[in-house]
Order: sequence, then C-alpha cells, then structure tokens
Amino acid sequence: MELAGSLKKIRVKLIVIGICLIFLAVLSFVKEDHKDNSDQEKFQRYTISFFKENASANEITMHYLLENPEKYGLKKSKSLYGKMKKEDVLNEKNKISDEIKKLKKFRKKELTRKQQNTYEVLMDYLSRQEKLAMYPYYERVLGKSSGQQVQILLTLSEYRLKNEQNIKSYFKLLRGLNAYFDSLIEYSKEQVKRNLFISDESLEETLKQIKSVTTQKDNMLAATFNLRISEVKGINAATKKQYCRENKKIVKMEVIPAYERLYSHLQALKGNGKNKNGLYYYKNGKDYYEALVAQKTGSAKTVEEMIEISDQTIEKCLRKLIKLQKKYPNIINRYRKSKKNIKIVQNSQKVLNKLRQKMVKYYPKAPKVSCKIKYVHKTMEEYTSPAFYMVPAVDSYKENVIYINKSQTAELYPTLAHEGYPGHLYQNVYYAAKGDDPVRYLLDYPGYSEGYATYVEGFSYSMMDAEGYGDIYQQMNMEMYEYNLALCSRVDFGVHYEGWKKKDVRAYLRSFGMEKSQADELFQMIIENPANYLSYYIGYQEFHELLTDYKNKAGKQYNLKAYHTEILDAGPCSFDILRRRIESNL
Repeated sequence: MELAGSLKKIRVKLIVIGICLIFLAVLSFVKEDHKDNSDQEKFQRYTISFFKENASANEITMHYLLENPEKYGLKKSKSLYGKMKKEDVLNEKNKISDEIKKLKKFRKKELTRKQQNTYEVLMDYLSRQEKLAMYPYYERVLGKSSGQQVQILLTLSEYRLKNEQNIKSYFKLLRGLNAYFDSLIEYSKEQVKRNLFISDESLEETLKQIKSVTTQKDNMLAATFNLRISEVKGINAATKKQYCRENKKIVKMEVIPAYERLYSHLQALKGNGKNKNGLYYYKNGKDYYEALVAQKTGSAKTVEEMIEISDQTIEKCLRKLIKLQKKYPNIINRYRKSKKNIKIVQNSQKVLNKLRQKMVKYYPKAPKVSCKIKYVHKTMEEYTSPAFYMVPAVDSYKENVIYINKSQTAELYPTLAHEGYPGHLYQNVYYAAKGDDPVRYLLDYPGYSEGYATYVEGFSYSMMDAEGYGDIYQQMNMEMYEYNLALCSRVDFGVHYEGWKKKDVRAYLRSFGMEKSQADELFQMIIENPANYLSYYIGYQEFHELLTDYKNKAGKQYNLKAYHTEILDAGPCSFDILRRRIESNL
C-alpha cells in the first residue's frame, strides 16, 4: 500500500537566535533584599530581574522580543549575538541549579494565583534545562536546514526596520557575523575533542548550504533589505538609496567573507565526525536523548511510553485507512487526484481570512491583528521548511508575518491553519494580549506551541470545504496526517534511542511502502535535528488526551470552545501543569 508516498518536512516555527540559547548567557539575578517585604513583592522583583537579564542578553534577542525595550527599563545590550563560550557552556548547569535554589526559597502558598502559575512554570522550565545542561556540547548547532548558520540568515532577513536607529543596529549585526561564527567554530572544535561532532555526511550538507550563500548572485540579505526599507517612514528616497548601497556593500565585504571563513574552518574539520548514526551511539547519548525529549515535548511520559503510543497510532491509522479502502475501492486513486485537483481557495490571504471566520465557533475571541504572507527567498528554498511563522515582539504583536516556501508547500489550507488561524499566529497574539508576567514570554515549550499548532491543523480538516469529496476527503487527510506524524516520530525513537542505522530505517519504512530515497531523506533529517518531530507529534497526542479527559470530567457541561480557552489562557507550559490547571477549573 502506498499510503505514505509523499513524506514532507514538518513545518517549524522560527526560533530567534539567542532565546533558544538563553541560558548560555550569564544569569545574575536580583540580590537578596534584607527589607521585610512580602514574598509577593520579592517574587515580583525576582521575575522582573530575571526578565531584564535574559531579554537584554544580546541585541538580536532584545530586538525580536521587544519593540520598545526602554519601557521595560532595558538598556542597550552589551553583545550582538548569543555566543557559545566554553566557560558558559560548561558552567550552565551550575548556574541553573543556583537559580532553582533561589526559586525554592519563595513560599509558593504566599504568592498570588498568577505568581503561583509563574513560579510553577519557571521551576518546571529550569528543571528541564538543568537536565539538558548535564550534557554539554551534545546540541546540534550546524545543519542543512536547522543549523544556526541558516537560522541567522532568516532572522536577519526579517529584522524589524522602523527607523534609522534600527537600520544602524542591523548594520552592526551584519558586521558582527564574523565574531558570532567564531563561537560556532569554537563550539564545533570542542565537539571534535569530545567525539560529538557531526558526521561528514551532515557536514557536507551544511557546507553546501554555506557555499550557496557565498556564491549566489541574488543575495537574500540585499533583496529583503530593499523591500523592508521601502516601508520605513520618515526617511527620504535619496537616503533610502544610500542605505541600500551601504547594505549591499556590507553584505559583499563582510557577510560573504564571514560565511567563506566559516566554510573554510568547518571544511578543515572533515573526518572528525566518527558517528554517522543517532545519539544512541554517543557516550551517554540515550540519557541525553531522554532529557532532550522531555524538553522538546513538555511531556512526563517515558520514551518507552511514547514508542508504544507511536506504534499504536500507526496500527490504528492503517486499520482505518484499510477500512476506508474496502468501503470505497477506488479511495487511493480518488485521494491522489483530490490532492492534485481540489481547489479550496488559491489566494493565501483569502485562505487565511476564511480560516479566521470558520474558527469563531470553536475558539475564543482574539485581538484584531494584521498578517503579511511572504515567500521564502528563492536562494533559501532548499534549506528552509515548507512554512514558518515569525513570532512578533511581545509589546507589538499586531504586525505578523508568515513565510511560505513555494518549492515545498503543496496545500495552503492546512499550512495556514498551522501557521496562522487557529495556529501559531492566533495562539501567540491571544496570549500576548493577556499581558501575563513578562518572564512567561521568555520560556519556550516546543511541545505546547508545536503540539497545539499540529492539533489545530488536524482539526482544520473538519472545517474544510472539500468540494465534491466531503467526509471521505476529510477522513483521508486526517488519518494520513496522524499516520505520517507517528511514523516519522517512530523512526526518531528508533534512530536515537534504539540504535537504528540507515539500513534499519530503510527496512522499517519499506514495510510501509516507502522508497529507499524517502527513507534516506528522513534518516538524515532526524540525524540533523533529534526529537524535532516529537514536539509536533507528542504535543499533538497530549492535547488529544487532555481533550478526552476534559470531555469525561466536564460531562454535560462539555464545550469545545471552553476547552480551547483553557489551554490558550494557560500559555506555554508542560502538559502536567496544563492538566492540573484544567482540572482545577472544572
């Protein structure tokens, strides 16, 4: 059966560089105050200090997190990028442990309910980060599509330009790329010493991407800057042209040489990546993977439990698909044709508007915001995901951007449901509008964010106007969607936790009708970005489990919109915390 014949890369939300490595910065929080103040006042000062220290860790983090940092009492950042210095990497666990001790000094019962929520989430977040920090230099910072050298290009290409000060800061960031790459080189050399460096195959793909930056005629940093500066108000046309020339010069004289230098240093490290397979084959690799899975998913389930869920899902989906095939003998052909021929709405903005209108019945009201749908620059199509959403500044969430990769996105409807409404865009602006403790907007829970967007993407098929195909089309899409997620996740577990090699992945996927080339592509993606699929799939499963529990406990009072309101009001957190919150509100 050819049921998984068109395996696609999972979409990823672009994570701004600096936030994902936020604990590599020095954490020096509020000093002990000897005044006889209440725990509530002390905790408030603590979280404010926590926010200030981390939000201003570097220029690029502060810029993307806040449009008006001065309103939060933040001064200019001392560094441009979040660098990975050896002393910070090695001391990270101790620093996080110290912060956990400080946090434990607060009497949780004495805090307000809102503060208790913040305390609980912050403690959970630090605990997960502490376990990860036990394995310095295991993190993959290089890769064809998920590497920092790719992410920084995307981040800089969307750097917000509102005034001349932004333009000058942007130019400083371009000029500072060389120093940032130095830290990537240092990190990579340290990985070599510890036998943790990426394989030659992964390195070759990384070098290929870097080479494309240095040789392309139409550089994306030049093209995107010209578009962004054209929209800046208060600058005359002549000055804008001058800035465009300056940008082009910096790209040519400093950005391209920085990438060339990175290429040269990384090429010299060829032959040092001894492990061509998963984390299983590194010393303590399985232990690191367990810590990574816990951080990526926000789930309390063991890896063994997640494997069992994946196996059960694959079997369940296959049974349903076979049942559909028996009921409708030509279902596979109809499904293929519908995927090619069905036209919901071709205009992306119309699709987004249609989704926003349809979701009103099932989701709480969100603030009115704007959204620009842009397309990935042609020079980056090979190296970026099918789509991604740019998280806006917390204090300026009304301007949003979704990127579509034309070369990899076949269907707009599910893509924009995931990235836009009722997915990432809606999820982020809804929570931003709540004005929660600022520190909460620093804490990244991929299982919550990606799990939610995956859950609503699956749900969006039930809202789809599948002209001429009705329930059959919807059922096929939903089953295939969950089936592919489970299958990719099962391979991730196999590669990194059970020691599957490429030949094992080929053999496993062959039994599901997948070709060798597809198996090899998935294997390489999973090697480059461990546990990435799990943020989507396990998060998706956790939200469905929560919904089932909610239905059972709410009984006749069950309301889908009420459930969605509960999970969105909670904000990013682990699923244990989310479950307790929902139960306490029933």
